[in-house]
Amino acid sequence: MSPVVRLEPVTPANRAQLVALSVAAQQRDFVATNAESLREAEGNPACFPFAITVDGSVLGFAMYALDPDDGNYWIYRLMVDQRHQHRGIGRAALAELIALMSALLNCPRIVLGVEPTNTSARALYTSAGFVATGETIGGEDVMCLTL
Repeated sequence: MSPVVRLEPVTPANRAQLVALSVAAQQRDFVATNAESLREAEGNPACFPFAITVDGSVLGFAMYALDPDDGNYWIYRLMVDQRHQHRGIGRAALAELIALMSALLNCPRIVLGVEPTNTSARALYTSAGFVATGETIGGEDVMCLTL
C-alpha cells in the first residue's frame, strides 16, 4: 500500500527540516540541494515550493514553476531524502504534484528536465505518463505530460 503523502507549504517551522534532507552521494549531481532550491524560490515568485510529508514528517521536497521563457508549468524539483527512498514516497508525491498542477488555469501540460543518466527518475516519470520530447535544455532531457 502506498504511503499517504501530502504536499505542505514551506514554513519557518519546516524549513530547517527541508534543508537537512539529502539524496544519496550518487544522486547529488541530479538535483540541487533543498537550500539552493529554497533560495531560488525566494527570488522567483513564479516558484511554488512544498514539503513532502508522510504522517506529519518531512521526507522530501518538491517545487513547480511557471517558466516565463516558454509559458509552461515545469516541475523544477522532486526529491525524497535518501533514508526514505524506495518506499513509494516519490511516486505518490509526483501523483500529488500532477493533481495539484492539473488544476491550475492554463496548464495543458507539465514539463520537466531529467539528467540523461538518472535512469530511476526517468522510469518514474515515464510510469506517470511523461514522454521524452527529444529536446535537451541545460544538459537535461526534456519530458512532457499532456493533461
